[in-house]
Amino acid sequence: MKKEVEEITFVSHFDGSKQRYLIRKSEYFACNGIAIYLHGATNHQQQGFDRNIFNGTFGHIQEYFEKNKYTYVCPEYRADSWMNKAAELDMVQLISNLKTEFKTNRIILMGGSMGGTSCLIFTTRHPELVSGVLAMCPATDMEKLYYEWVGGDQNQKHLAYGIELAYGGPPESIKIEYTGRSSIKHINALKNNPIAIIHGDSDQVIPVEHSRKFVKESEKKGVKIFYQEIRNGNHDSPVMQFSFIKKALLWLEKCILFHAD
Repeated sequence: MKKEVEEITFVSHFDGSKQRYLIRKSEYFACNGIAIYLHGATNHQQQGFDRNIFNGTFGHIQEYFEKNKYTYVCPEYRADSWMNKAAELDMVQLISNLKTEFKTNRIILMGGSMGGTSCLIFTTRHPELVSGVLAMCPATDMEKLYYEWVGGDQNQKHLAYGIELAYGGPPESIKIEYTGRSSIKHINALKNNPIAIIHGDSDQVIPVEHSRKFVKESEKKGVKIFYQEIRNGNHDSPVMQFSFIKKALLWLEKCILFHAD
């Protein structure tokens, strides 16, 4: 009998607020690892468990991790946080708790759009807590993304103001915050973290150049990189085709196992 999805509440060490995550625990006594899916902007923790969107991709993801004896977790991480300080420290706390509960140090962090962006941000800041990353259609330069969106249509302007709210202002007033949360600026931190990226080459929301530049710089610095670019793919394309995700996850598993050995 498959384990049901549970909602867990914990008290944040950062500010004492109650924070939530959804979890489906591994059915097996020995848990091989923990997969954490970070939702996209304007979404919530339920996204990673919704089997009825994106061609059923999240159902396939859950089945993949169930088969491989992983516990699967989807945190709220402060909604549209763009992995700000509060979300970052909540994630540190959550990962520490999960590692203790399930007696594993293997953490796969994955997500799309803001989620993929946040995976890379978090891992550059806490590489020792993450075994591998799958980032789909991520932004890698937050200042660049902000100005791309401010100059875009009304929907993109709204997203840019969401970043302002998350970080406490626009880049010109707190440049250090945007720089600190731009993964492209901190690739050196990822020497021991295999990174898989999937991006559509016609993405009109987060341009593919964010991933292309990140991959190019990562390769120069010896970071283990898997890159799948989807021809004529839009912003949703990376989460519409599970075959690409499975290929990336299998690559990550091989890298993680090799590193463990």
